[in-house]
Amino acid sequence: MDLIQLRAKDSNDFDFLSLAKKLSRLFKKAKKSFIVNDRPDIAYLAEADGLHLGQSDIPVNEAKKIIGEEKVLGKTIHCLKELINTNQNQIDYLGIGPFFASKTKKNNRNPLKNNEIKQMLAKSKKVIFAIGGITRYNIDSVLKYNIKNVAVSSAVLLSPNPGQEIKEIKKCLKKVS
Repeated sequence: MDLIQLRAKDSNDFDFLSLAKKLSRLFKKAKKSFIVNDRPDIAYLAEADGLHLGQSDIPVNEAKKIIGEEKVLGKTIHCLKELINTNQNQIDYLGIGPFFASKTKKNNRNPLKNNEIKQMLAKSKKVIFAIGGITRYNIDSVLKYNIKNVAVSSAVLLSPNPGQEIKEIKKCLKKVS
């Protein structure tokens, strides 16, 4: 599943909404799923396909009231306690991590340990996206858990050839599909 997420932490509301609306139209034409990070109001107004929430964002049930029940909703999970405290019936997928140090986060968390990952995967009932510092060079360490979805950001954004980088990452993912 190709899922494109707009993450605009430092944008003002006007710019964020404007960009989200443009991307939503663009990805609808391309038949790709588009979600907005953190902001259910922006996701709703931009007619995005869904929303991704972090641990400090509004509660999932409140977000669903804004974006609608039919929209995709994901949530970031950093540890087993957060997973246990998440009502998995209200979400469509989980972003679990970080698997590696990330270049896109200001307050970098320590990467998850092997046993933590295994415990979370055992307790999860949803589609899993591995998150945090994933590149084509370390993706095999993620795939060993039989995870079929990854979130990539800096691997693509910092690449001299983003399109080629996406192709290489997708090639790696075909190993577990």
